[in-house]
Amino acid sequence: MTTRTLKATARCSTAELFERLGDDLSFPGLATDVLSVSEGGDGLRNWVLAFRGGTAEWVQRNRVAPDRIEFEQVTGDFQTFHGSWSGTDGAGGCEVVFEVSYRTSVPHLAGAVDSAVGRVLLRGAHQILAGIAEVEVTEGRHFLRDPNKGRGPGR
Repeated sequence: MTTRTLKATARCSTAELFERLGDDLSFPGLATDVLSVSEGGDGLRNWVLAFRGGTAEWVQRNRVAPDRIEFEQVTGDFQTFHGSWSGTDGAGGCEVVFEVSYRTSVPHLAGAVDSAVGRVLLRGAHQILAGIAEVEVTEGRHFLRDPNKGRGPGR
């Protein structure tokens, strides 16, 4: 299982942040890799994420508290997929943590695929946060860069 964490300070209160994070249907307008989030009935959400020229799709259930949103795949492309958003008010705004744990369904390619999936998931989380409030990443910034960008023959 792979776990990725992104920590940031958002220039808003925890209540404001979680009110917006609770509106996951708006995420496609905030994050370029989130192609769609739609209602799936019974409180479920259908997600479609752009990934390496294709898509990763899953259905997830969210559990919401005032300062925490937990999510878990019910069915989909991952063997396992779960995580959370959590936050606490601090001097400079809301200290927010996005954590996601997953296992892809391609075990023999897990090293390469899991790393790429982690970058896409954390990049999306960062874009969502930046669409909600001014943010400063405090941990996990290295996952936001694509290590292959700008590489080519002779580079």
